[in-house]
Amino acid sequence: MLYPESRGTVRLASTDPFTAPLIDPNYLADPQDSTTLLAGMKLVREAVGHTAVASELGRELMPGTGPACADLADFVRRNASGVYHPVGTCRMGTDERAVVDPELRVHGIEGLRVADASIMPSIVGGNTNAAAMMIGERAAELIAG
Repeated sequence: MLYPESRGTVRLASTDPFTAPLIDPNYLADPQDSTTLLAGMKLVREAVGHTAVASELGRELMPGTGPACADLADFVRRNASGVYHPVGTCRMGTDERAVVDPELRVHGIEGLRVADASIMPSIVGGNTNAAAMMIGERAAELIAG
């Protein structure tokens, strides 16, 4: 799923900077995400069921060909995971919820910038690597002045 509706959180676990943060990806919290994944599973099943493809493939291993739609929803809840490219924890913008401004400066902390995928207000429609590299390049330009 390229654009999930569910949103997770990253919070401080304590005031100790060496304590790991509390990360909750909150997968499938929005019902639309499950609906999208189920539609995708049905589409794949339909595609691989065509004669030209089916003869080249073995049987479906997981969850198997028998489950009803409710069973597929349960399978999704138990087995779906992300490719772990979270973004937006230090969202860039000019509104009150933004953490950094358009020049990557952290609001309220002089001399600190954030230059990674966390500044993206929403995830890009592909791997975040290229976008993160461009953010780094832009940060270098801004710092160099």
